[in-house]
Amino acid sequence: MKILKRIIFILLVLVSAGLGYGWYLYNKQPVDIREQKAQIEITAGDLLRSFQQDEVTATRNYVDKVLIVSGNVSNIQFNSAGLPTVFLEAGDPFASLACSFYGSESHNVKKIRPGTFIRVKGNCTGMLVDVVLNKCSMAE
Repeated sequence: MKILKRIIFILLVLVSAGLGYGWYLYNKQPVDIREQKAQIEITAGDLLRSFQQDEVTATRNYVDKVLIVSGNVSNIQFNSAGLPTVFLEAGDPFASLACSFYGSESHNVKKIRPGTFIRVKGNCTGMLVDVVLNKCSMAE
């Protein structure tokens, strides 16, 4: 009987711990890239060339890392929710860097004009047609 009580007690403790950890993960806020230190600083052209020459190595070197990327703005778009995406020229007419900004950065992005040289801090997520940076903000 004592063994059965101990087993039930241990199971209750494990279930409670699992529920507590699940609650913690459910309520955990995502990392704010703006507060993270950049791991790599690179130009838009060099980053795109790295992915075009050897995507496997570039993925290993840049994906899921906080980068500061510099380059000239080629285009700016706002989606239906008002979130801005800035495209940086990278020396290839068929590809560029797509930098998706935080919604709170919209006021800074609206001041930018095509052709302007900027530095963007963001999280690299890889290459589709363009190299993609998410959670971007203007770098200081």
